[in-house]
Amino acid sequence: MFNAEDGSSFKTEANIDIDDLDWGIGLIVGASGSGKTSIGKQFFRENKIHDLYAGWDYSRPIIDCILPDGDFNTATGALAAVGLGDVPSWLRPFNALSNGQQFRAGLARLVTEAPNEAVVDEFTSVVDRQIAKIGALAFAKNWRRNKGKKVVLLSCRYDIIEWLQPDWVYDVNTKVLKKKMKSGNGQTSNLKFGRSTELTGSCLKSIII
Repeated sequence: MFNAEDGSSFKTEANIDIDDLDWGIGLIVGASGSGKTSIGKQFFRENKIHDLYAGWDYSRPIIDCILPDGDFNTATGALAAVGLGDVPSWLRPFNALSNGQQFRAGLARLVTEAPNEAVVDEFTSVVDRQIAKIGALAFAKNWRRNKGKKVVLLSCRYDIIEWLQPDWVYDVNTKVLKKKMKSGNGQTSNLKFGRSTELTGSCLKSIII
């Protein structure tokens, strides 16, 4: 009736050529509905999306849900490392925490579980932007200690790039891949990603040619 296109199917293609890169943290950014989740589900040839907010036992404090059969000091250290260092919050169940505390607790659990391959959807999307930036910085620092482990983060937020400093960034909107290459001595380049914003028409309105 309105000549609308059929929306029952969705197809997207992404060329993320990172075979030449020894990496641990990757970031896929783009607007909501651009296909990030679809790419994430297929990234490791199977769905390895890790939900930071799922699988918590609401009848137990979070400190008992992180490495329940592991080392207590490792769990408390992980919580403190991602900015959740106050003991009262450790003794609360997950559903009693604020959004920012839940986000940090989820990061601590992921860092300690450290799967070989993981994908995190909606990374920092639902938390305050200052918490998001600090959380991204803390997560990157701690994840890099898990040598050989790989995580791909999916986010619609560009402001975390300079804080996260991933090994590569793929922008779904522009189809552009940026990565940190190896230097001549075999070490990863120390170049850093600067502040990054999505390129839109509004950025170009004052350019005179």
